Amino acid sequence: MRIECIAECGEYEKIGPVVLPLSVGDEIEEFEAWYFGFPKARYAVWVKGDLKDSQRCLLRLQSACIWGNLFGSCYCDCRWQLEESKRLISQQGCGLIVYAFDDHGKGVGVRNHFLIYAEGQRQGFELVVDAYEQLGFQEDYRNYDDIVKILGDVGVDRLGLLTNSPRKIDALQRAGLDVERVPLIAPTNTHNRQELAVKASKLGHLLNGS
Repeated sequence: MRIECIAECGEYEKIGPVVLPLSVGDEIEEFEAWYFGFPKARYAVWVKGDLKDSQRCLLRLQSACIWGNLFGSCYCDCRWQLEESKRLISQQGCGLIVYAFDDHGKGVGVRNHFLIYAEGQRQGFELVVDAYEQLGFQEDYRNYDDIVKILGDVGVDRLGLLTNSPRKIDALQRAGLDVERVPLIAPTNTHNRQELAVKASKLGHLLNGS
């Protein structure tokens, strides 16, 4: 039997669409969800509106993070950024979120992300970024080649990128995409204040709203 919801697209497969009701603040709104499977990575893509009719489509690239997205940890801004991205995309009426299942902890994986938190706290590191360095990990293993192919598949080349990371902006611009940054700055609290500060000072994250 041929399964009609699976499309073979050369080096990747695509499954969908799935009409998905998502919570957006106090409301529930429908997004269209797709699965993209590459040889070394898997993604969920949530789409709102007609992407090809938008002059500049909002895009959020969201890495998996059980600490923030699943557990609701206040150490990082991952959960807030995901929810705010849904809100902004809903407000504009058009956009997409690409969720990278295999980029947990910026590509270190679930086990090593636990190790970074556990050993970092045991040794008294106040900042997760410092724990990455002390345990011999790169701070970021991600690349965005698959993302560029996904964007080509959905027909998007002019983006309002919801991010504070200049690395993401540079990677998509180098691929020839027209990218304009849309700030996504989480409120600070006693648990994330130092981490956000070191993202700005060590990683160049744009956390001043510019």
